[in-house]
Amino acid sequence: MLFHSLEHALFLIVVFIGFWAMVRLQLTRLVFLLVASYFFYACSNPYFLLLIVASSLTDYLAGLAMYRAGQRDDARAKTVALAISLTFNLGLLAVFKYANFFAGSAAGLLNAFGAGLQFATWDIALPVGISFYTFQSMSYSIDVYRGKIPVERSLLRFFTFVGFFPQLVAGPIVRAADFLPQLGREPYVSPDQVGRALWLISIGLMKKVVIADYLAINLVDRIFDAPRLYSSLETMVGLYGYTMQVYMDFSAYSNIAIGSALLLGFHLPDNFDRPYLATSVTDFWRRWHLTLGSWLRDYLYYPLGGSRGTDYQTYRNLLITFLLIGLWHGANWTFVVYGGFHALAMCINRYFRVNIRKRGSQELTPWGWIWRVFLTLNFVVLARVLFRSQDFGQAWQIYQVLIQGTLGFALMTPTLWFMLVGSFVVHWTPRRWVDMQGERFERLPAIVQGVTVATVALFVMLRASTKAVPFMYFRF
Repeated sequence: MLFHSLEHALFLIVVFIGFWAMVRLQLTRLVFLLVASYFFYACSNPYFLLLIVASSLTDYLAGLAMYRAGQRDDARAKTVALAISLTFNLGLLAVFKYANFFAGSAAGLLNAFGAGLQFATWDIALPVGISFYTFQSMSYSIDVYRGKIPVERSLLRFFTFVGFFPQLVAGPIVRAADFLPQLGREPYVSPDQVGRALWLISIGLMKKVVIADYLAINLVDRIFDAPRLYSSLETMVGLYGYTMQVYMDFSAYSNIAIGSALLLGFHLPDNFDRPYLATSVTDFWRRWHLTLGSWLRDYLYYPLGGSRGTDYQTYRNLLITFLLIGLWHGANWTFVVYGGFHALAMCINRYFRVNIRKRGSQELTPWGWIWRVFLTLNFVVLARVLFRSQDFGQAWQIYQVLIQGTLGFALMTPTLWFMLVGSFVVHWTPRRWVDMQGERFERLPAIVQGVTVATVALFVMLRASTKAVPFMYFRF
């Protein structure tokens, strides 16, 4: 069930009415929310519900086991319970997301030494959102093990935490410490929060259908499907288009998820902070996919040692973290190399930042800031060739076209230019100006807000392609 479909709009209305009708009946309300969440997920494939239930049950029981082990001061049993949780969740990812990748890579390596193996790809369907809910569930087990959060005794609340439908499929990745307490309280939503929710949902729909899908269908897909048909300039513009498409598509899902949760009185964390204003690759990852970045920082980078050791150890930790960021996005060596490029850039950035700091350099001048934003953006744009390409051959074709230096804009139409340039201009607009528009919308009378949202929905339906285009991060 796609967020930008009529089915989801009707589903959200039913859930909103039913949820608030049961607002004072905590048990009934949570059962209703869990059933609605599981129904939402089952619309993609009902059999994959078993995986969510299995992951949730494993981590719930692991949490109880760690709590009881802690009461007995049994460190070994506590560690075993955590190991079971991590093994099960990572095992789900290994089987359903990476089995073909690992097996194919191993066969290719052995064949390089003359093994002569024949490998046929296994027909394993990728469950939607598995990378998101397994990370979310694992974070609970790790935090309980570390003693950062109390164990959750309610099976219903824990299952609802893992399966909460707005962020189940593509995030934001929510921490148990932030969300479980909300499930234990009676929900409340003010008129201003409803206005904020409707604003976020409307903005998300516009981002997804009007901008992201339009750029994908009319520019990006054409460039990547037949790169040799277009000039170097057209290809570079297409890469800018893809960079904006990725942001608009993913941030649209986050906007709608946050807005939908807010309608039910729940607060989800932001997932983006205008990433294309970053002044370095380090700064970019502080602004892009914030919940994934913070997850890997707290549960991988810091446990490896972070930046507390020698320079070599810090660079090693960055490399491991970003190779896994790349692999998290997809079971393909192109994603691994994509993560490696970002790791290398992060290491270079850190080296110069540390040395410049030692020399006591001052803050950036306005022109220096613009230059660094320009360099960072273009690094991100060029690295995303690997993110979008099916294999290294396709990526190499794109890079070859770029270095030819040919001119021409036959593919570009006035509408494409307007969408692409306009989206960057809005993205670079001072945030306070954008926030002011949201605050004005929140202050409008409810009837005006409703008419505005209905108008946006109608416009989106008219602009949409004949078939709704899935969100890009569904495949991750």
